[in-house]
Amino acid sequence: MTKPFSDLTKHDLWTLRQQIVLGSLYTADYRNDLGYDEHKVCDFFDGYVSFLQDLADEYGSPWAALDSPEHLQEWFLCFDDFSWIE
Repeated sequence: MTKPFSDLTKHDLWTLRQQIVLGSLYTADYRNDLGYDEHKVCDFFDGYVSFLQDLADEYGSPWAALDSPEHLQEWFLCFDDFSWIE
């Protein structure tokens, strides 16, 4: 049984992040062994890339340089409802 997305820890999120190709145009690159639908994972991480781009604009560095467990958790904590992904 898949763990509810809302219950993911910082470590779980980073494990999921390491299993996907961030910024890919191919849904297949979002397949994961945690059991989450690749289309929904793609949507979540597309938002994360936009979040990173906003940070990059603010800090003047490439968004890929800001990809970290801390920033991923910060993005995750922006949500109150994960029913769309679960």
